[in-house]
Amino acid sequence: MYARSRDWRLCPGIANLLRPIPEYIECPNCGSEVEIWSDEDETRCSSCGAIVVREQRFSCLEWCKYADRCREFIEKVKESRIGGI
Repeated sequence: MYARSRDWRLCPGIANLLRPIPEYIECPNCGSEVEIWSDEDETRCSSCGAIVVREQRFSCLEWCKYADRCREFIEKVKESRIGGI
C-alpha cells in the first residue's frame, strides 16, 4: 500500500487506531457489559469497579514494515487531541 500511494497515512489498517469505536465485553468479575474503545487495552467496570482487560489482539503494527511510521503518526494525532481539549 505504501509503495503505491506514497502516503502511508492512507493505510487501511490505521483507521481503527485513529478513529476508535466502542466495543462491549463482559466483566469477568460481575458479568456486566463493559464499554471499551478499540484503542484501549483496559477499562474499569462501572458496576463493580474491577479493571477489565481486553483480550490481546494483533494488528498490522505487529508485522508491517511501516509500523514505526504509523506509531509516530498515531502519537502525533493523540497529542494533538489532548492539546486541543
